[in-house]
Amino acid sequence: MKKEEYENFEDDFEVCECMGVTLLQIKEAIKDGCKTVEDIMEKTDAGTACQRCQSLTEDTDGAKELHIDEILQFEK
Repeated sequence: MKKEEYENFEDDFEVCECMGVTLLQIKEAIKDGCKTVEDIMEKTDAGTACQRCQSLTEDTDGAKELHIDEILQFEK
């Protein structure tokens, strides 16, 4: 994913549908010091159920548009 594509996502986009975690909640977790996917999982519960939103590696069927590891890449 390119930065321009990432920037098209609204803050209310639900990154983790299983746990109802939005892009804004993940951005806030990063601002609060989360530096890894595991940190974000612990703080927000995102990625703790089906795990597909963690990364493309976990999203084997390509069901998710945006993954936690991509958010970390663009929010550093």
